Amino acid sequence: MTNTTIVTCVESGPLEAEVLMLAESIRAFGGPYAKTDIIAVKPRRGPKIASRTLQEFKRLQVEFIDGRFNLELAWWNNANKSCVMSQLEGRVSTSNITWMDGDMVVLQSLDDLCPAQGTQFIARAGEGYLGSDGSDKNAPYWLKLCDLIGIDFGSFPEINSFPEGRRIRAYWQTGIYSYATETRLGSVHYDIIRKLLTNSIGSREAGVYHQDQVSISLAVQKLGLRHSQFDPRLNFNINTLSKDNADILPMSEVKILHYHHSFYREGLHWAKTYLAKLPNDRRELIEKYIPLTANASLPDRLYKRMLRVARQRRADDFKRRAILY
Repeated sequence: MTNTTIVTCVESGPLEAEVLMLAESIRAFGGPYAKTDIIAVKPRRGPKIASRTLQEFKRLQVEFIDGRFNLELAWWNNANKSCVMSQLEGRVSTSNITWMDGDMVVLQSLDDLCPAQGTQFIARAGEGYLGSDGSDKNAPYWLKLCDLIGIDFGSFPEINSFPEGRRIRAYWQTGIYSYATETRLGSVHYDIIRKLLTNSIGSREAGVYHQDQVSISLAVQKLGLRHSQFDPRLNFNINTLSKDNADILPMSEVKILHYHHSFYREGLHWAKTYLAKLPNDRRELIEKYIPLTANASLPDRLYKRMLRVARQRRADDFKRRAILY
């Protein structure tokens, strides 16, 4: 048993295939973490998970929880992770707990997913376009957020953003992060994202997006946690919205690929130019699951569409109310 528990979210539809691919890649290529406990949580109302997916969870030794934890903020997709972590950090027995987005796949042995000795939190540096050094165009946004939470932005440690390498105050990418379970970071993270979503604060640069990343960065500082950093190879993005960044690192060096929407049919031709650079066993595992599709019955698709429309209405209302700084 390793010293962390990996947690992710699953819902009916393409996310089922994503989480199965993630779990199978951990079991096959995770090295010391191949036998780590994995928990997949269905966090809110929606169609049932397919019976075949549940069977595969058993084969891959993934614990499935139909929790419906996210009731209050079910309309904001990215509130799922902080809500789920706030619930599970009091249940796991490991000294650390690790979040992984479903749209990730492990390609090489994982040396360590946990905070380095003397630290309590680890993630990859966030992107510079929304980060701030305290005196740039993004500073008013961060100062407003810190005023809301009651912390001093000037006390944030400095890090180098990725991929730009810009010097910014600590801002983290939340595709994968780990923290010491006893800190209860998940609970503080959820409280802060709830506060952000009930206030009218947005960024001139990014609108109201990245609330999960902004809120966890605030939460880490609210708790005064010491941080370490993941090498970008443990959370490397390829994304059809920012194709130029996909060549920053050789695919042969990537340990965890964060593929975003690249494995849907629309972006797959482009993504396959990168998959072709992988060893056969890695590529074959991925090709078992792509292209990602809804693969659901008509009643389930209609049910999901109804929920999506209702949730989008709430999200659009928040966007309209937001004052941009």
